[in-house]
Amino acid sequence: MESLTSQTKIRYHLLDELRGFAVVCMVFYHGFYTLFSAFSSEVGGLLLDFFLPAEPFFAAFFIILSGVSSSLTHSNLRRGLKLLCISIALTAVTILLTLFGIYEEIFFGILTLLSLSMLLVAAVEKYIDKINLFFGATICFALFLILYNVPNGYLGFGSFSLALPTSMYASKWLFWLGFPSPQFYSSDYFPIIPWVFMFFCGVFLGRYSQTGKFPSVFKKKCFPPLDFVGKHALIIYILHQPIIFGVIMLIHTISN
Repeated sequence: MESLTSQTKIRYHLLDELRGFAVVCMVFYHGFYTLFSAFSSEVGGLLLDFFLPAEPFFAAFFIILSGVSSSLTHSNLRRGLKLLCISIALTAVTILLTLFGIYEEIFFGILTLLSLSMLLVAAVEKYIDKINLFFGATICFALFLILYNVPNGYLGFGSFSLALPTSMYASKWLFWLGFPSPQFYSSDYFPIIPWVFMFFCGVFLGRYSQTGKFPSVFKKKCFPPLDFVGKHALIIYILHQPIIFGVIMLIHTISN
């Protein structure tokens, strides 16, 4: 990821490597998910159960780094529109796959969330610059924690939770906001609430990087393979699922 200044560009390779690590983790998770959901693999199910608790952390890591990246780009408007078109195309493909008996539709997946978050940043950029970076990041992270379980019907966690009215989940059109109806299903689901706050937490951290105060270790390339994955995260994320599905189907066909 590059920090843009009036004089030079600073490449923060560690951020690329961290994003690459998050992508690799999600690729493995989706591989286990495909093994279990599409091929009823017992091993896939065991691996999925083992890694399931960690999946939100991988996703949050990827989203917050995407927020950081949005503070280091030339145009969030252009990036957001481009990614929105890709996410719509991906949703269309998953719907078409139902004609072949593959029921893994994606409605408001992580790419849609990221695209709309980028467009939102583009709309409020001048206001973000007026907010204290530490205060903004702290408030966004707190809101993310408080609202994390809104798609599940309540605020907070455990004994500090508050159930929300079921009427808030009655409409089939509010899934994008974080209020899915009981009939809603998506194999990849990252609604605005709570995930936009994790993205904006990253935005404020990215603003901090523009001050040039990031430690020098962030500029060093420590693990080139992850650096490569991080720099090509979008194309890898788009292609990994069909490649995983194709490879598993080929192995499944040969073995049977």
